[in-house]
Amino acid sequence: MKDIKHNIVQDGDQLFATRQQEIPDSFLRELDAQKQMGGWTQSKDMMKLASIPVVICDQMLREGLDVYKAPAKDIVRWLKQHDMERFLTH
Repeated sequence: MKDIKHNIVQDGDQLFATRQQEIPDSFLRELDAQKQMGGWTQSKDMMKLASIPVVICDQMLREGLDVYKAPAKDIVRWLKQHDMERFLTH
């Protein structure tokens, strides 16, 4: 995963802070492979529910869902409601 880019954008007399994170195809292919394995890690000793980029976690937090405190079902629901099921690995 690539680093987050912080930008300041001026629109007329207003300034806006933006954050961008490139999500490479290799990351998405790895998620697809993990999903095909049923979410299990290669060692088969742990199941992974999702792999969510930081910028998505930030968006979730802005909308009131803290991924570090929320129940898994709420995280899954949010991802599905925002058409981001691609980040689910199970």
